[in-house]
Amino acid sequence: MLYNLNSTMKTNALFIFFIANLLFCCKTENDTKEIAIPSILKGEVIDRDSKTILLAKATEDMRQEDKVMLIPIENGKFEFEFTPEDMQAYQLVFEDEHLDGGWRSIMFFPEEGVTTFKLYSMDRFSENIISNNGLNADLNKFNTDVAVQFEQKSRLFFKRNEELGYENLRSEASKALSEKLNKAKTQEEKVVMYDAMEDLGEKGLDRSELGKKRDAEYDVMMGEYLDSRYNYIIDNPTMVSYSFLIEDLTYIDLKNIGEERVLVAFNKLKEKYPNHAYTKLGDNLFRALKDLNPGGEYVNFTAPDSNGNVVEFKTVLSNNKIVLLDLWATWCGPCIAKTRLVKPVYDNYKDKGFTILGVAGERENLEAYNKFIAKEGWPWQQLIELGMKNKIWEKYNVMNGGGGMFLVDTSGKILAINPSAKEVEDILKERL
Repeated sequence: MLYNLNSTMKTNALFIFFIANLLFCCKTENDTKEIAIPSILKGEVIDRDSKTILLAKATEDMRQEDKVMLIPIENGKFEFEFTPEDMQAYQLVFEDEHLDGGWRSIMFFPEEGVTTFKLYSMDRFSENIISNNGLNADLNKFNTDVAVQFEQKSRLFFKRNEELGYENLRSEASKALSEKLNKAKTQEEKVVMYDAMEDLGEKGLDRSELGKKRDAEYDVMMGEYLDSRYNYIIDNPTMVSYSFLIEDLTYIDLKNIGEERVLVAFNKLKEKYPNHAYTKLGDNLFRALKDLNPGGEYVNFTAPDSNGNVVEFKTVLSNNKIVLLDLWATWCGPCIAKTRLVKPVYDNYKDKGFTILGVAGERENLEAYNKFIAKEGWPWQQLIELGMKNKIWEKYNVMNGGGGMFLVDTSGKILAINPSAKEVEDILKERL
């Protein structure tokens, strides 16, 4: 994502990620290639006023409207038939929750025939029931033996945090930044505050002494869970395990899991499912997590400009001393604000060997892009990633965000990731 969450938010996000997002699969293990077998989703919705459910692959960003299917709910029931591409995880999200900005995905694998659901309100999420056969038996065993225990411990942990008061877990500096953020009126002002909060977290200055103590306790608990999770994945190289691994590569810092055991698990799953979509995706995500760090190597790609002329990133690097790769989208407010802040830096250094290469991640067409660029007038080169066809967001592991920035020198060495405008300028002053 473009911005890191503070420690408290990270902790809550991890808890929701591991416990709320359960995967269900009902196909045979060998059925991993593309199929053309219709699957029927049939369910009952209880204690909800929701009118629509969104359906998409678990690896898709729900903001990509062209990737999402709509399922109407009538009289508390829904039924929908579609043809999944292959055996991989899908997700259901209630549209009203998604529009409110806070939702919990219901993960499942569509089975041949009918997959049934009984879905409750968000506060009863753990009571959701999905038809149980095939690989669900493996998943249920994992949940019973591992996930449920972690859930129980986590609930007690967060209940205690509430009793202590979340504000008491934050440092005074973090509180002060939050006050400034609440007063910010423009996206540009907010971006500066986000960057400052991220910097505070990286320096370990965002938590009070009590907060640091609580974080350390949670890290131990999370470490025990990850040990159990990866023992399961390595011992059971099933499609359920592959789904777990892809989620981890998408959402979690590799150092929190342990690169070696991720690689062991990934190699086992790659060997079993060499032609599955998860294998190519996993290759891109793993490389991004491993290599896309300051001092690491950039990932090359090609993409067209708005006139259809194909451009290779490597060529742009060879023609400049330092390039800021700016992955953005017209629908990503923070991305646009961050780019606006770096424009004065571009103006000052554009004749000294520095440029920006923009890549706009647009959805179905260029209508919004053309209007925006005409109004904004950004002078540097822009490429188009329409419908994520070139997998650029995947290669740079920003699939679930609007974009990101990568400062790269002419040799392909990454100098900074998501730098602020000031950080970009400081590096350019030193090197140019």
